Amino acid sequence: MVFVEDLNLVALSRGMLSKHCLDAGFGQFFNILEQTCFKRDVYFQKVDARKTSQICPNCGTETGKKELSERTHVCSHCGYTTDRDVAAAQIVAIRGLAAVGHTVKMRGFG
Repeated sequence: MVFVEDLNLVALSRGMLSKHCLDAGFGQFFNILEQTCFKRDVYFQKVDARKTSQICPNCGTETGKKELSERTHVCSHCGYTTDRDVAAAQIVAIRGLAAVGHTVKMRGFG
């Protein structure tokens, strides 16, 4: 199974990273990834991208907005600490598994 954030690429192309987002070809990358998954009979799903870096994957508590320079996820509720991108990827996986009907325990990613 492959899960990705359902990014609003139009909004990203209007923001401060617009040139980089357009140059990177995120939309085309997602299309190629989806086609490749289809050809290889691998499940592909886009999941809600909202607040993926603001939720603790360990306990589900919303930890608040972070500056881009803040690269570490630290939960004040449960103490879980990891790289910010790893925490966001764990939330994407949790949402993806929940979308296909799997029961997901938050602490499974600790």
